[in-house]
Amino acid sequence: MPWKYSREFRDCAVGLVFDRLRDDPGSRAAIISDTGLKLGVSRESLRRWVVQAEIDRGERPGG
Repeated sequence: MPWKYSREFRDCAVGLVFDRLRDDPGSRAAIISDTGLKLGVSRESLRRWVVQAEIDRGERPGG
């Protein structure tokens, strides 16, 4: 089954979250929720993409 969102779109969405967290390290959940709402992506999908990106970048254990 093909992905609903392209890799490029997911990378861009995650980048927006990271940028906002860097500029305003307030509520991570609120930033993810707001960004997802603006992009039309569910909060949980975007949260999972961010977590996976952190794992890939070595910022979070997992794999």
